[in-house]
Amino acid sequence: MPPKVRLAILWHMHQPCYRNPYSGRFDLPWLRLHALKDYFGMAALLEEFPALRLTFNLVPSLLAGLEQYLAGATDPFAEAFRRPAAELSPDEVQFLVRHFFSIHHDTHIRPYRRYEHLYRRKMERLSGSPDPDWSLVFNADELRDLQALFQLTYVDESYKEGDPRVAGLLRKGQGFSEADKATLAQVEDEILRRIVPTYRRLQERGQAELCTSPFYHPILPLLLDPQAGRKANERLAPYDLDFCWEEDAWAQLQSGLAFMERTFGARPRGIWPPEGGVSEAALRLLARAGVAWTASDEGVLSRSLPRPLERDDRLAVIDPGALYSPYALAGVPLKVFFRDHLLSDLIGFYYQKLPAAEAAADLLRRIRAIAAAGPAGMTIPIILDGENAWEFYPGSGRAFLRELYRLLAGDPDIETVTFSQAAAAADARPLARLRSGSWINANFDIWIGDRDDQKGWELLKEARDAFQASRATLAPETAAEVEERLHVAEGSDWYWWYGRENFTPDIDVFDSLFRLNLRKAYDLLGLKPPAALLAPIPAAVPADRLQVVPPREAVKARIDGEVTGFFEWLGAGRIDVLAYGGAMNIANPLVKTLYFGFDEKNLFLRIDTKKNARTYFETGFSLRLCLSRERGGQASSQGPEIVIAGASAQAGGLVPGAAAAAGRIIELQVPLASLGAAAGDVLRLQLHWSFAGSPFQSIPARDPLSLTVPTEREYASNWQV
Repeated sequence: MPPKVRLAILWHMHQPCYRNPYSGRFDLPWLRLHALKDYFGMAALLEEFPALRLTFNLVPSLLAGLEQYLAGATDPFAEAFRRPAAELSPDEVQFLVRHFFSIHHDTHIRPYRRYEHLYRRKMERLSGSPDPDWSLVFNADELRDLQALFQLTYVDESYKEGDPRVAGLLRKGQGFSEADKATLAQVEDEILRRIVPTYRRLQERGQAELCTSPFYHPILPLLLDPQAGRKANERLAPYDLDFCWEEDAWAQLQSGLAFMERTFGARPRGIWPPEGGVSEAALRLLARAGVAWTASDEGVLSRSLPRPLERDDRLAVIDPGALYSPYALAGVPLKVFFRDHLLSDLIGFYYQKLPAAEAAADLLRRIRAIAAAGPAGMTIPIILDGENAWEFYPGSGRAFLRELYRLLAGDPDIETVTFSQAAAAADARPLARLRSGSWINANFDIWIGDRDDQKGWELLKEARDAFQASRATLAPETAAEVEERLHVAEGSDWYWWYGRENFTPDIDVFDSLFRLNLRKAYDLLGLKPPAALLAPIPAAVPADRLQVVPPREAVKARIDGEVTGFFEWLGAGRIDVLAYGGAMNIANPLVKTLYFGFDEKNLFLRIDTKKNARTYFETGFSLRLCLSRERGGQASSQGPEIVIAGASAQAGGLVPGAAAAAGRIIELQVPLASLGAAAGDVLRLQLHWSFAGSPFQSIPARDPLSLTVPTEREYASNWQV
């Protein structure tokens, strides 16, 4: 093996500003609950391995929210937890039962016998009535146990393992008292108070580098030029947004750096740009702020190089030196790293399904293989969310991380480094140009590509224009408060949830917070808000049903894996799979939307994935489509199973007349005759994804989709799943 390879791991810790600008309380609890479960624990775990060097990106809006909680701020979930169970009103009981199962079932509910019992009670009752009166279903003792168990499952694993108060409650298991709840509240306060001192201690030891992002996590390229969305993806439909808010980008960047310096005693040397979003203009802004390094995604680098990056059949980068080196844009004294997308996603989405030791050993094997194949002096960047992934791991992923850290600390050929250490250790490769993009598909579609996203930007621009027109007449403190509301509304999270790309049952709360911040800006300006700001932006999809748009006319698609033309799928039906995934607790559904349609002889399917579809097959995924037919309620007749696999996305199991292709999207044509189907028959469809030969995800998770083959007059009737 060549001399030591440098491994730079960055854990990105981020939550938006959930604080209601009118009430002062947090409308959603996720900052507090992740602080209880992840922010302290991820840092505390590193203290067990003093030889390791890691980087943590702490977003200022998260830390500011933590300060506010410690100063007495609260949220509806905290209030519902603290309320004595015997005093809960019927509305409070409804809230409790609706929300206190809001965590991944397999890893955080099923392990607790009492919690699982309460969950089953809820599910059984819902099967009989969609909206029961929960105060008639659960008694006070059961509701108190639900309060305690929801809080208990979020407690950091180090406390579950080593704190006698928490361990005693875990042994107790049920029959909790109000005093037990008070103990859990005390533990929460203690954990929240330990977070900042723990990170500061790691920084002072040189074991952790603390970097940051602009204060409220805005996507810098979009603040500097909203048309960066179309520059990153020319297929986006045109939209009418044109501005350059460099003043805002600069203010958010400077306030974030200053906040970190006040909190931790040192100004960060690195910036993780929100959502990995970079552009040439954004790099110049970071360099002007004195930042030494930044980072983005492998896909952005691939699009920026004269020759795109390629991976071989073993999923290894063919030219390791090209990916595992820092870069610099001409005239910009700033080093840019690009994360290994595959390794980062393996941790984020796949290793949760493997035993901890097996997963850690697999990652180490991949790192060592990269080191053996490439030139000396490489830095392998792994960058991902440092909080959300662990909800889907047993024990919040601590067994996996502890084993990974143990292997890395003991490996003589791998050196873990902070990103500043990596930047100082290697010269930058020249980069002639940088294509703007993010860590999701190397574009900005999620944040500006949907009409709902664009409505949000338009409302923000209108409010900002009103501020600029009034600015000279405002008192300095009023102007500063208006700017604060606008900066909150510039955060990436609101636009992440707008549109059809992602789903949350809390979309109404996210939408409300976004619009309330803008309404508060108008109030401060003494202006009446526009009528559009008073109505919800999205047409929210209910969490308990799947939205299906029926076909309007026959479809005749060209099966090439690309969107060949606007009219190709115009008459097709549509199933919003992301909404279904959210309702059914599918973690990270790979499929966004399924389109379906028919001509007189064929079924046509189009599958839109969250990333370019072909990249899934290039990185070890395979897809099996199971089709069958029912007629007159009789047992199904099994049809063909079509499998798409391999780096070249080859399709197997095709019957005569069938076709399949995977490119940016997946398209299939299946003769109805091969299914023994005719007009009026019901077709059943289920998609099964695998990774490296192991099951990864089924869509739908349980029962297949049901689609009725229409007659000529039935394109608009009775389509269901």
